[in-house]
Amino acid sequence: MKKILVLTGVLTMILSGCSNSSENKLKTYQISYHKARTLDNFNDYVDYLKYQTQQAGISSQFLTNQNEIFYIEKAVELDERQSSKKTHSSSPAKPNPHGITRYLNRVLTSAKIDKASELWWKYQPQLNYASEKYGVPKEYLMALWGMESSFGYYQGNYDVLSVLATLAFDGRREELFKKEFISAMKILENKTIPRFKMQGSWAGAMGQSQFMPSTYLKFAADGNNDGEKNIWSEHYDIFASIANYLSSVGWDKNIPWGVEVQLNTPLNLKLSGTQQRKAKTLAQWQKLGVRMLNPKTEKITELTQTKLWLVRPNKEAGRAFLVSNNYRTLKNWNNSNYFAVSIGKFAEEIKARVY
Repeated sequence: MKKILVLTGVLTMILSGCSNSSENKLKTYQISYHKARTLDNFNDYVDYLKYQTQQAGISSQFLTNQNEIFYIEKAVELDERQSSKKTHSSSPAKPNPHGITRYLNRVLTSAKIDKASELWWKYQPQLNYASEKYGVPKEYLMALWGMESSFGYYQGNYDVLSVLATLAFDGRREELFKKEFISAMKILENKTIPRFKMQGSWAGAMGQSQFMPSTYLKFAADGNNDGEKNIWSEHYDIFASIANYLSSVGWDKNIPWGVEVQLNTPLNLKLSGTQQRKAKTLAQWQKLGVRMLNPKTEKITELTQTKLWLVRPNKEAGRAFLVSNNYRTLKNWNNSNYFAVSIGKFAEEIKARVY
């Protein structure tokens, strides 16, 4: 089929090296793709993305050499499945009191904790460097590494440019994936990694830290001072990048992530959540009937010195947690209460094994 050009005259400018003025940039970013989102138009849409990328400062010559960008149907299927799960979890259906427990049992297996304990000693120099430089305890770096890529075992085998173009073309979160496509092109133009090695998850997350391309550009760190930021195979860089991310979004090494609690009296569900306005002191929560499951925990002293939020992952049913701002930084990484609790619990298990 003969390729149909998008935005008459626009793509010609890519090939001719048109002017790249600020005015042109602003105007271009306001242009939307109006053709039907059918497979016949996917290659056209890729050219549209390349034009947007060129306006962001990537050379037209480089872009014309980035070929073999394909539609990945599986990426759309997985994205829709994830969206469906989020929709159902936020619906007014009857809360599942065992939801968080089942999730933790699934992701925090004895085998995973054993593996973390084993690798802890192997990567002490790299963990020490990252922890000391960025102020993030080593057990959290290990927990995030293990949870995101199974300690580097699974980094994904999808072509990153293809899945990002596919998900942008799908349209549900077009602006997000358009930005990530542009960021991926910047990484490639910088010769950070060869195109054939730029593989990742179905959503475009890359490396052993599973950073999206824009996250890589913002937070990836050179841990061994070799001039590269290699989150794919260099553990100095992997741990430094994870630590840099957490430190940059507000991690405080002096406080724990949180603690599990029980509610001695019924509490309005509106009091729970991690919005800033819902923060209270430990004493204030205790006056409302919130009690530690383990009143002898060493965390109590540290928690009295910071603001806390009440988190109830399964709403009125099931378990409850008082969490610090460190928990909120974990949600910045992945906006899921299940995920944030699992990282906190995983870090505690690792610490208990190795200290």
